[in-house]
Amino acid sequence: MKPFHFFLLWFFGFFVLLSFDLFIEGIVFEWLQWNGTTKNDWFFALWWGLVMVWFLYGVKTLYDKIIK
Repeated sequence: MKPFHFFLLWFFGFFVLLSFDLFIEGIVFEWLQWNGTTKNDWFFALWWGLVMVWFLYGVKTLYDKIIK
């Protein structure tokens, strides 16, 4: 896959992650009445961890594709 096409897919992945977060915050946590409490802290720790893994994976893969 060309680096530009990978970049577009990688960037689209951030929008997917953001959409998932907004759905959970706006629908699920409101339904469970977890907004403003500490019950949802585990979700944000996992979500930010996943965002960081996605970021590092994309940076490493793009670096490898551009260098080779």
